[in-house]
Amino acid sequence: MKLPPFDHVAPRCLAEAVSHLAAAPPGDALPLAGGQSLVPMLASRARASRLLVDLRDVGELTGVSAPDGSLRIGAMTRQHTLATDPLIRSLCPLIAEAAASTGHASVRHRGTFGGTLAHAASAAQLVVAAYALDAQVLVTGPGGQHLTALRSWFGGPHRPGVRHGEIVTAVHLPSRGPGSGHALRQLGHPAGGRPVASVAAVVDTAPDGAVLRAELTVGTRVSAPTAVDVTHRLREAAGVAAAVVPDGPGEPDRQGPPAAYCRHVTGVLAERALTEAITRARRADTAALPAPRRETP
Repeated sequence: MKLPPFDHVAPRCLAEAVSHLAAAPPGDALPLAGGQSLVPMLASRARASRLLVDLRDVGELTGVSAPDGSLRIGAMTRQHTLATDPLIRSLCPLIAEAAASTGHASVRHRGTFGGTLAHAASAAQLVVAAYALDAQVLVTGPGGQHLTALRSWFGGPHRPGVRHGEIVTAVHLPSRGPGSGHALRQLGHPAGGRPVASVAAVVDTAPDGAVLRAELTVGTRVSAPTAVDVTHRLREAAGVAAAVVPDGPGEPDRQGPPAAYCRHVTGVLAERALTEAITRARRADTAALPAPRRETP
């Protein structure tokens, strides 16, 4: 299917990009990051825009740094960089693992961190991983910059997200200390591989291996990302996670399986992710990042 007609601009600074977006009527202009989500949506007429503001030349939106021990990742940082950058792999291995299992290599070389979060696909590995780590998103608009919690983008009637004239600028992620462990499990649809459900587990353990904190984050094709504390319910963690997914038809999704299947899959993935996260937390040698795991139907 062909793309609809639209105008295109490629600003070279963030202020210019914001100006283009803010000057257009609401809904008439969209930022273009990697285009891996937006372009297919435009082609299928799921989204419409009279103007695309291309962010590829805005240097302020790239880069990885850790100025105060936490991690700052520019919004235009490619998914391939997320998977391979030594600083990200060291301070936030869950993000690196999520990026490594995202799509095909060609997608990872074009797709961006900020673009993925801005589209907020509930089951996307990077969205679930960032949600699990309680990411803070730096957004720039006509009124300046502000930090907003990614978790506030989902659920509730007043979700801030990215509003008219605003651009995701960077993502701030806390680093994990000694005794912490993580794991990400996801099931892709047999046709195309798009995630049906993703589950991230984040745990903290004491020197003797006792679990001090355990949290599961669940995102599916029929339910928004949700974090559940299972610290004192480790044996029932799979059921607790599955209960997050609607048991009925949920939101209609003609491109994916029914909610009941997503609910079942979530329980299986949650049990495996939690077991793996606890094992990693208790493992003495955490220098090597394990290869990402993908489930098969």
